[in-house]
Formats: sequence, C-alpha cells, structure tokens
Amino acid sequence: MTEQREYNFRGYLFFWFGQLVSLAGTNIVNFSLTWWITIQTGSAFLLGLSAFFAFGSFILITPVAGVLVDRWSRKKVIAIADSLLALMSFILVILFALGIANIVHVLVIQLISGMLGAFHQMAVQAIIPIMVPGKHLNRMNSMQYFATSLIQTIGPTIGALVFTLFLGNMAQILLIDISTYLIAIIPTLLIFIPAVRIKPPGEKSSFRQEFGEGLTFMKQRPGLITLLIVFAITNFLLPPIFILLPLYSTFHLAFGDVNLAVLILAGLMSLQSLSMMLASGFMSVWGGFKRNIIGVFIGIFFGALSMVVLGLTPPGNSWIAAFGIVLIGLTIPIANISSQTIWQKVVPPEKLGRVFSVRTTIAQFTAPFAFLVGGILGELFAIPLIFLLFGSTLIIVLILSWVLTSLPRIEEQLEENNENRKVENR
Repeated sequence: MTEQREYNFRGYLFFWFGQLVSLAGTNIVNFSLTWWITIQTGSAFLLGLSAFFAFGSFILITPVAGVLVDRWSRKKVIAIADSLLALMSFILVILFALGIANIVHVLVIQLISGMLGAFHQMAVQAIIPIMVPGKHLNRMNSMQYFATSLIQTIGPTIGALVFTLFLGNMAQILLIDISTYLIAIIPTLLIFIPAVRIKPPGEKSSFRQEFGEGLTFMKQRPGLITLLIVFAITNFLLPPIFILLPLYSTFHLAFGDVNLAVLILAGLMSLQSLSMMLASGFMSVWGGFKRNIIGVFIGIFFGALSMVVLGLTPPGNSWIAAFGIVLIGLTIPIANISSQTIWQKVVPPEKLGRVFSVRTTIAQFTAPFAFLVGGILGELFAIPLIFLLFGSTLIIVLILSWVLTSLPRIEEQLEENNENRKVENR
C-alpha cells in the first residue's frame, strides 16, 4: 500500500509539472488580456465586469462540478477541461486575427472558460489527497504555492514584454496559451489516477442528495462554517485590490503615462508573486504552524493591512505601493495553505469533490460581487480611498471574529468531533 502511494505521488508530480506549464501560458495571456481591456476602455467597471464574468461563472458552476467530479473519472474531467479551454483560446485567436474581436467577445469567452475552470479545479483538488501521502500534504500545498508564485512572478514581466514585442497582437499572444494547454494534457493522459468508490455498486443518488451530503458534513462541524464565513468576507473585501491595480498603477502612480504604467503594473504583480513564492517556499521548508488557524489569522490580517498601506500611499510613490504589494504577497499564501491543510485533514477521500465544491461556493461566492462592486466604486471614488475603506473593514471583522467566536479553537473542536463520531460508529 505504501509503495502504491509513493508510485501515485510520483505520477502526481509529473501531472503537476504539466499543469504548471499550462499555468505559465495562461498567466502571460491573462496579463495581456487585462492590459488590452485597460488600454481599450480605461474603465474600472469593465475590468470589474471582466473578472465578474470569469469568476462568477466559476463559482456558479462549482457545486455542480464538485458533485459530478465525484461521479465521473477525474482523469477524463481534467483532460477534457484542458482541451475545451484550449478551444476557447483558439476561438479568440480567430476573432482577433479577423480584426472583429471586442470586449463582448472576450467577456463571453471568459464566462465559458470560468465554467470549464470549475470542473478542472474541482477534479485537481480531489486527486491531491488520494495521490499525495498524508505526511506530505502540508509541504505539497506549500510547494504548489511556491511554484505557482514563481510562475506568477515572471508571468506579468513576460506578459508585458510579449505584449510589447507582439505590438499588442492578441491573436499571436493567445497561441502561447493554446500550446501550453496541449502540453498539460500529455501527463494527464499518461499517469494513473486512483478511482474512489463513492457508493456501493448499483446504488444511485441524486445531485441534490450528494450536494446535500457535502453541506451536511460541514454543518456537523460548526468550526468549518465559521472558517468559511471569515473567508467569504475576506473574499469580498480583498479582491478589489487586484481588479483595480491596473488603473491604480496608471493614474495614481504613473499619472496617466500608459508606457510607464504597464512597467509599474508588471513590476507590482511580479513583486507580489515573488513574495508569494518566498512565503510558500518558507512554509514548505518549515512545514507550517502546529495550529493552522494561527496561519489563517496572520495571513488575512496582514493582507488587509496591505490594502491600508496602498490606500495611504502618496501619488507617484511606487516604493510604498511596492511595500504594500509585497506584504500581501508574503501573507496571503500563509492563510490559504493553512486553511487548505485544515480541510484536507478532516475530509475523507470519497467526499472530497462534493465537500470542496460546497466549500469553494460558500467561501468564494462573494468574490465575483467584489469585482463588480469594486469596478463600480472605481468609477465613482478615488481608488486609494476604496483600498483604505475595504482594508480597514476587513481588519475590524477579523479581530471581532477571533474574539467573539470559537474560531481560535477550530482544530481542537474538529478533532473532538471526529473522535466522538468514531465512538458513535463502533
């Protein structure tokens, strides 16, 4: 059994490499698309709407994806999702090549890609605990953050370079994304992904029943609900920093100089990702907090503080803005890695898809609205003021949650709950 788990782990590492290649291409292209929308429209609302379409569709379809991923072959789901995502990019290539692409076309493709991404992410999350030995989970999560951050560190810089070298020719730039999707499919087809039997042979259950099982699992563990609420609030108050950063760089730091702004934006995004890489690398070597909830609190608190720093940054002062970006990059991985480890330790393999889909839906359903609200507010108010208000509010909410709820004792409560259920099942 141990040898089989180690074999699965090696297969997962091969699969993971292919996914990282795909992520690199997507990161480069996403930067280019975001900058294309920025220079074509100059609208905070349209930037927010773009993120709303992409992430909103992801959240909308996630509950369905989670249940179906538990029913279907996870290997096939990942391969098909990657193939269809490549097809979406190819459609954009044709539209841009013909010179007829506009913001509506981009929004529609982002909407569909978000749905496909939900199936892809649910399937990938569900195979981690069944292919990675438990003793390696925390470090594997940290390694994933490290590698992802490394790619996101160089992605914006390469994206800015590619956009400049290709003279903003999105048709050519999008070909990068297609090629990396195709590369990612190869390891997926070659590796063995263990199947997990959800129900006894012949026994069927409805979508509503299976989704309800995921929800019931969390209701029986109140600490998880509290954790989800904290992340739902965080995912409403923190995302505006990302969607408004292009305009913040253009008008607050570069005073409208588009050529300077793209360099500042690429630099800030690379700094953030570099900081994430360092933080996740540190977590990988260190192994994380003994009490993971401490990591959640520290990560969210300093992430909120970074918004305050950006809000107070004087116009044109890119150095202070860089400090704020580095701060959020260093601390958000700590929160996410710590939270992910809490969940992976408590959810049994046969329920991973449905529980993680419910978790993602509840924790992240606020994010699309954050993008939309952030875009609307960006049209009405100064962006630094929005950062200051949202960051301060998140700090207050986090402190109240820590003081007034059982959040600090969540891991002890979950352990006690599991022990009680083992006794009941004897």
